[in-house]
Amino acid sequence: MMDTAGLPRWGGLAKGSEDTDIVVVGIPYDGSAVYRKGAAGAPARIRELSAIMPPVTETGRSLAALRVVDLGDLDLGDAVESGWKRAATELRALPPKAFLTAIGGDHCSTIPVLAAQTARHPDCAVLWIDAHPDLCDFSRGGRWTCGCALRRGMEIADLKPGSIVIAGSRDYDLEELEFSRQAGIELISVRDLARDPQSAAALVADHLGSRPLHISFDIDVLDPAFAPGTEVPSAGGLSTRQALEFLEAVAARTHVVGLDVMEVSPPLDQTDITTLAALKIIFEIWGYVLL
Repeated sequence: MMDTAGLPRWGGLAKGSEDTDIVVVGIPYDGSAVYRKGAAGAPARIRELSAIMPPVTETGRSLAALRVVDLGDLDLGDAVESGWKRAATELRALPPKAFLTAIGGDHCSTIPVLAAQTARHPDCAVLWIDAHPDLCDFSRGGRWTCGCALRRGMEIADLKPGSIVIAGSRDYDLEELEFSRQAGIELISVRDLARDPQSAAALVADHLGSRPLHISFDIDVLDPAFAPGTEVPSAGGLSTRQALEFLEAVAARTHVVGLDVMEVSPPLDQTDITTLAALKIIFEIWGYVLL
């Protein structure tokens, strides 16, 4: 176990200022996981290991001026279908200028985040980065399982298909492919993204324009070599470097207003590889967007 005793969380950036730049919330919920539980433990472990992160980007730019407030965890209760409204109401009350960073939790934990972001930022679009599109209407025994996360989020947040780009997917149900084709949802395959992250980011910008953009990042978009600690690891994914290049290029071309990082599962995460990958994504995006 890594010893973080005496080290401040979030690289010392959490200052508790009312005039905040970044609001962090945890959503410790994995009630929609169908194969392996464990993602409910992610917010606590990510917070704990955030203490070892330097408040500097990998290009040497200081994050020290950023003001971070960690509001703690939101409670979805026993089921996201009954708990999302309460959580979304809390998130909607956040000042629009604060960059929302949510840490989950299985990917259904994103549903209240999407509902809040479309209220905080009218005409908000979504970049869904995931090994799985999560577009099923019914999957693995229910309509509120992880395979339905984006489908339910679209309904609840009133997101139109033209407001969504899905990137990095490689595991599909046939229903998802048919739905995306009929609805006209833009899909960027993992092969195209891995070959040329810059061109993939340009496609995102071309499709979504200058609209406020929320990024939902499922850690399983990374190859299991880089993120083994997740419910459904999928071979053939991105390296952490490819993901960072893509995210940096997206941030340079669009107006990013929020991020969630989901599906880290600490019980499956030997030596914290996956948790540290999630933290790398979070800290670098803060640098891309806010500096």
